[in-house]
Amino acid sequence: MTSGSPRTTPPRGRLLVLFLALACFAGSAPPAAAQNPIGDFFGSLFAPRRAAPPEERRARPIHRPRPKPAAASKSAAPGTPGAEAQGPKPPPSFFIAVLGDSQANMLAQGLAEAFADDPRVAIINKAKEDTGLVRDDFYDWRAAAKALLDGPQHIDVAVIQIGINDDQKLRLGGGDTLEPLSKPFNDIYAKRVEEIAAAFHDKNVPLIWVGLPIMRSQTLSNAALVFNDIDRQYAEAQGAHYVDLWEAFSDENSLYRASGPDINGVIVRLRAADGVHFNKIGARKAAHFVEPEIRKILEAALKPPETPASATPEAPTQPAPPTENEAPAAPAPKPIAGKVESLTDAAISPGGTLAAPPEGHRPTASESAPAQPGRADDFSWPAK
Repeated sequence: MTSGSPRTTPPRGRLLVLFLALACFAGSAPPAAAQNPIGDFFGSLFAPRRAAPPEERRARPIHRPRPKPAAASKSAAPGTPGAEAQGPKPPPSFFIAVLGDSQANMLAQGLAEAFADDPRVAIINKAKEDTGLVRDDFYDWRAAAKALLDGPQHIDVAVIQIGINDDQKLRLGGGDTLEPLSKPFNDIYAKRVEEIAAAFHDKNVPLIWVGLPIMRSQTLSNAALVFNDIDRQYAEAQGAHYVDLWEAFSDENSLYRASGPDINGVIVRLRAADGVHFNKIGARKAAHFVEPEIRKILEAALKPPETPASATPEAPTQPAPPTENEAPAAPAPKPIAGKVESLTDAAISPGGTLAAPPEGHRPTASESAPAQPGRADDFSWPAK
């Protein structure tokens, strides 16, 4: 810096000088002047925080969220609109027992979905996996059916589907076995089907026997066809209703297809990956073919009994004659038309004979004169 150049104060120095000047001014000012805005500003910055007197302290308002309105009760009070719809559901009064193997277990799920909107119906799933009519040493379905019918559980209709595990040797006493689908094998199998169906028939419980569907394995499909024929013949002989599912789960050439139309006609997968069982959609389709027969039994069972008509019809009562102060009854209304007379029948005399011309009647010229050829009254056939 040269001697001739003016001395400049840096910006920080200027701020410091201004700050000291203001501080001195604020400290030397009288009390009235000390309450100026500038002094208050710097005092609030550097003065220690003073606690407010108790009388100046005020509780800060606490903002709490408003409580939400209470949800409406699920059950409305009696007498209010919608009380019946929102009230507790009545207990079921129609019970469907489902028996059989793991395929029947899927069918029970489909039936539960089919009747989900009907509170009257309850599905009792009695299906057992890995069971059949061949290995009664593992699980005896004949004994199980009789125990169910004799037990405390009320049954209105039974549905059975069984056979996917029965393509195996049938064991006899003494260690002997029968080859599957042989004639002795089929005879014993038929007796077991007949015995189960007869048990339900004797207890007056309707039985619906559901046939096996087509399967991906040709061997299993051949066995299923034999079992279906036996089931149809011997179950129906004991009053059971047979439901055939073969065509419903095969294509137009009667071959296995994992996919097909569901109950809405949409092409979807219906079978499980093993080529034997239904999937959930297929089980609902199988139940669709069983459902009509169940509903027929359901409506007949829950229909109120009709009042029997009296054996002898009561004689029509004659109206009492009017009293002196009572106005006479109005006359019966006249019919729209009188007696119908035929316009084409021959006239009958009062004696029942055909009407004849009166005595002394002289025929007119048209009645006595013979018909002339070509005249209007000539009805003779023209000569060739």
